[in-house]
Amino acid sequence: MSGEDEASRRLAVARRIVDAVTFCAAATPDGQGGVSARVIQPRRVGEDWTVDILTNRRCRKVREVEAAGRLTLLYQHDESRGYASLSGPAEVVEDRALKRATWTPAHDRWNRGGPDNPETLYLRMRVERIELWSAGEDVMPEPEGYSAAVLVRDADGWRVEAT
Repeated sequence: MSGEDEASRRLAVARRIVDAVTFCAAATPDGQGGVSARVIQPRRVGEDWTVDILTNRRCRKVREVEAAGRLTLLYQHDESRGYASLSGPAEVVEDRALKRATWTPAHDRWNRGGPDNPETLYLRMRVERIELWSAGEDVMPEPEGYSAAVLVRDADGWRVEAT
């Protein structure tokens, strides 16, 4: 299989994993040499591999994304015995029209004041790197399945990175 075909196949596996998972872990550099991690419920990953996360300005993850400009999301998929880890640059998005268009009654519990509350905002990540492993989808690179497949996006699109 050509490198381009393998990149497309692995990207499709990553898409199946992230589309099947409701909650994932979000990790951010904590500014002190460590990592902060928490479970979140992001919006569906866009066709362009961007991810929006509704949150509140008071949250630690917002401060950490503002400081580091990066985010990692880890989606574990039990059925395929696999995972997809998405990472890339992230930013705060204060878009009232987006909040209004995506608001549901469930958001009211954590985001008082509705979509017009300026403290409620989105974090947006543009995925530039995907780490992927799946026994069920036969994505288990050598040595003997102990390494993950890595996809990297550059100006020409997605490519398989040697691990």
